[in-house]
Amino acid sequence: MATEAQIQANRANAQKSRGPTTDEGKARARLNALKHGMRAEVSELVAPREDPAELTARIQAWLDDYQPTGVVERDLVERAARLSWDLDRAQRYESAILAQRVRAAMLNHQAERAAEVAGLARKLLYLCGKRNVPGSGPPWDDEPRVFALALEASPEGTRWMIERWTEIRLLLDSGAAWSFPDQYKFIRLLGKHPVDAVDDPELNAIVLAWEAITENWGAVFWGKTRDETPSDNPAFNAWRAWRALVPPLESPEAGWAHLRSIVDRELERLTERLAILEEVEGTDALELAERALFCASDGAERLRRFQTARTRELLRTLDAIAKLRKAAAGVKTAKKAPNEAENAPERGREGEAPAEPHTERRLGGSLALPKDRPTQSAGSAGASPFQKIAQRKAPARREPRPPGKPFAGLKTTKNAPNEANPAAAENTDQGKPSPIILLPLGEGGRGPDEG
Repeated sequence: MATEAQIQANRANAQKSRGPTTDEGKARARLNALKHGMRAEVSELVAPREDPAELTARIQAWLDDYQPTGVVERDLVERAARLSWDLDRAQRYESAILAQRVRAAMLNHQAERAAEVAGLARKLLYLCGKRNVPGSGPPWDDEPRVFALALEASPEGTRWMIERWTEIRLLLDSGAAWSFPDQYKFIRLLGKHPVDAVDDPELNAIVLAWEAITENWGAVFWGKTRDETPSDNPAFNAWRAWRALVPPLESPEAGWAHLRSIVDRELERLTERLAILEEVEGTDALELAERALFCASDGAERLRRFQTARTRELLRTLDAIAKLRKAAAGVKTAKKAPNEAENAPERGREGEAPAEPHTERRLGGSLALPKDRPTQSAGSAGASPFQKIAQRKAPARREPRPPGKPFAGLKTTKNAPNEANPAAAENTDQGKPSPIILLPLGEGGRGPDEG
């Protein structure tokens, strides 16, 4: 339980903490709990870095463009303007997120490269020792050639190699004394084991250069490296002995000159390689940035859904405005249509009565008019095509062809199938079949002889 003194002290402190007092401070404090503002109920929500006058100007521009004629249209236009404001804000948010992803990808890539170069450099200059006890030594195979090539595969690793050769060049120019680590680094930067000098002509020449500068300097160095190398890697390593494979140098100056030539050769080669790698690095950086431009996180998916929803809502609002204007235009046309109907007389050609509405119907495959419909003459110019067909005069009725008599207008031959056959005629007379007559339909769908 608080004492009376603590209570009084708390009250005194509370009097001093009154929060923001200026309008700007209060405006900032209002947004302390704001997360994204996408579901805010305030229609005029403007973020701290946004200009309220810009939103007002946009709404006015939409009003000037659409020229709403009523309260409903005005509300819809203002709503569409605010929706476009929300979409622009979402676009800025997306651009900021993608820019941050690109910068983070570039920085992370550089950090990863630096860590990789540091690990390779440590392995390249590491003295693994004899490894007489199983499990002793570092947990990697001592392959200086692999480490050197891996370093030269990246711009950062190549720069590291150039820096190390530059250090050796400064050592040569200064004339300072060399130590065992300097000799070891000189050969390891070439990607080779010092103990291989008894088999490699290039390494043998380097050791002989040290011998020319100082007697037994190179031989002593080679002996130490052999003692620090596993006796079985390479095979029978402990039985190796120093030997000269190339002609020895005549003077110390010749020895220093030979060492400088190797350093200059490596610096020139690595400088050319760095230029190529930097050109390739520019393309890699561009591809890295393009890969970072796509964000598949949950936040990015929510942003895309928000943009889709706002776009759909904006299109629906614009469609509602268009429908309101179309409906208003239809009301004006409907009000004007009756006056036009009263003033416009219904008539056909000059001197003719206006055509009465009628309905054609199809009976028995023929076109006919209703029975109570008076027809016009066939030559009437105002008759419809259906009336003209119905008013055509029915053709004369043809008499039935007697049995056994050929069709009129056809010539018969002796063997013609139409030639009279007495037996067939006799059989026909006995059966007295009824002839089938095809008659055209007249008015009202009736035959010409029907009432």
